[in-house]
Amino acid sequence: MIETTRGLFKATQAMSEEPVVWAIGGIDTSGGAGITRDAITLADINVHACVLTTQVANQSHSIMRSASALSIDTLNEQWQALESDLPPRAIKIGAIANSAQALFLCEHVVKIKQYKTANCFVVWDPVLVSSSGGVLGELSQHSIDTLIATVDVVTPNVKELAQLTGWPVHCEKSLLAAAQALIARGAQAVYVKGGHAHWQSTAIDTFVSAQAIRIFQQPRDNMGNLRGTGCMFSSALAGFVASDYDIQDALTLANAYLHKVRNASVFSSSSVCSADQIHCAGLVGFPLTPVHYPSVRYGENDPISHKTPMQFPKLTNTSLGIYPVVSDVSQLEVLVKAGAVIIQLRIKFGTEDFKSTQIAKAVEVVKNTPCQLFINDDWELAIKHGAYGVHLGQEDLETANLQAISRAGLRLGVSTHGYCELQRIKRLSPSYIALGHIFPTTTKDMPSKPQGLDRLSRYVRLCADIPTVAIGGINLSRINTVASTGVSSIAVVRAVTQAADPAAAFHDLLRRMNDAEDNGEDMVDRITEPGALVQHGLSYG
Repeated sequence: MIETTRGLFKATQAMSEEPVVWAIGGIDTSGGAGITRDAITLADINVHACVLTTQVANQSHSIMRSASALSIDTLNEQWQALESDLPPRAIKIGAIANSAQALFLCEHVVKIKQYKTANCFVVWDPVLVSSSGGVLGELSQHSIDTLIATVDVVTPNVKELAQLTGWPVHCEKSLLAAAQALIARGAQAVYVKGGHAHWQSTAIDTFVSAQAIRIFQQPRDNMGNLRGTGCMFSSALAGFVASDYDIQDALTLANAYLHKVRNASVFSSSSVCSADQIHCAGLVGFPLTPVHYPSVRYGENDPISHKTPMQFPKLTNTSLGIYPVVSDVSQLEVLVKAGAVIIQLRIKFGTEDFKSTQIAKAVEVVKNTPCQLFINDDWELAIKHGAYGVHLGQEDLETANLQAISRAGLRLGVSTHGYCELQRIKRLSPSYIALGHIFPTTTKDMPSKPQGLDRLSRYVRLCADIPTVAIGGINLSRINTVASTGVSSIAVVRAVTQAADPAAAFHDLLRRMNDAEDNGEDMVDRITEPGALVQHGLSYG
């Protein structure tokens, strides 16, 4: 009895360490969709699923015989059973049988956000008709409007978007107009899945909010039908947000996860698949390889998606080592003499003439040395004085003339802070990608949370053959673990610039980094294996 109690305690303790997501929806007796599929998906990405049932759909993969709604009292009992012991970090709502259930859920979601989990993220996958053809929900206009105004994201496919709005959706323009119509009716954000968008040659999902448009593009496959994809996407989205990914990264990860599931399920089912063959999803774990990830654009007019291809030269020396970031030329000169092969000059203050003079001096200092000099932000002055390269942050990408930088033959380095930005930047094929911030830093105000080592190692893997630079809060005591992730270079600011002897500090950092790289393969394998834990917390960057 004592051993059994201990076992239960350990199991409960382990479960409590995982983020909790409530999956609310119907039971699909075939197991292909519904809350069964939600629970499987969440477990596959190391998230604990609690399930609340709205109805039972008696169906197979091809036909639905009947659907029975549960009473409001029963739904309330389920809610009360979970609320005190297992409050959610996120809630995924699927099939709702009727308006009474919808309004009950809206009322209780508002309460749980007010009194239990203020940052609880809620997504509604508006399943009104099952893939086998049965009607799953009959909701009034009032209950639909209340729902879309209560949740954080609505995730219809194009058919469901047309049902919700009453608008025909037959092209990108009509899709965007319908999504914006839902925003006008109170939705905070809409993610439209493009699987049924017959006019698209590739699979394009579109995220629309009042602040932003994000387009996620994947190759389209026509190799059979995979059931439960809507359930899998929305529950994966909820799971990734509950695991401390901001909404943009959670969308990117959920898209990649579903693409990985499709590949694994279709190719494992049969060597030859017909277009009408039905498949069930398998377990795939966290998406790690570049082939599963979408290409990302920030709307149709994204400056990175310029119709004229841009080319940025590769680095002369990709064995970068320590990458000092300095604010004055005297520090730069010391570090060039110390043997730095890459340096960034970041001048945040001063007149245009002052910056121009400093950049000209810096270019002169590195002339006839192996040092690769990048200028932070001031791309016009970098072109004017013939610098080796330019480093741009995310905000600077919107205003910099990337075509001019490319035509001038300058290298380009770009800062990223997560999966969404990374997948967007890869379209540019820059000379290197900076990944950060890894640890807390006081060098500058950051809108995102520290990324940590697990994520850094995964970002490095996604960058493939593009050199990578880790940055943010890295010092001598942390450099071993950072270098062991396989990153190409490590950027440092205060660890060198505030040292009593910058040249000696540079050499100490470089020596420690080289030692770590010699012994780092085991750590890379451990961090990037599919079972590695996703970091916890909650952030909406």
